[in-house]
Amino acid sequence: MEKCRDSGLAQELEWLYRREFIHKFPYQDCFKLQKLHPRIAHALVPDLDVYFMFIAGYSSSATRLHQRPRVELRAALPKLKRSFYEACPKYKRLAKYITDSNTPALFHDLDVSDRLRLGLTTLIAEFISDARSIDEKFAENPPR
Repeated sequence: MEKCRDSGLAQELEWLYRREFIHKFPYQDCFKLQKLHPRIAHALVPDLDVYFMFIAGYSSSATRLHQRPRVELRAALPKLKRSFYEACPKYKRLAKYITDSNTPALFHDLDVSDRLRLGLTTLIAEFISDARSIDEKFAENPPR
């Protein structure tokens, strides 16, 4: 797959990941929510961990996404399009408690994860579109 035309976005995503997303997991904020709503939030930590790690895996290598198989990127795109609350709807009821003043670390991480995943969806959609254009040109004019 060819490199992305917008390598600036890829660099920006890696920078954002390194600067804002690599730090301690927001356990204390999660524990606070688990105390408030134990039945809803009992699996919040592992669900957040899986969600964040999926985004981190693509964000940490945004400038090298063009090296990944298109089939992998196509499979990742629908997952990256979903916010945490869309991916795990049972936590929607907790959203009103996840604020900058009540759970600042978790609020920050969800905000950064949204910025990362939205940037990744733009980047990956561009790769897929570019690859489709190349495939179509190749089909029209195969090498002899």
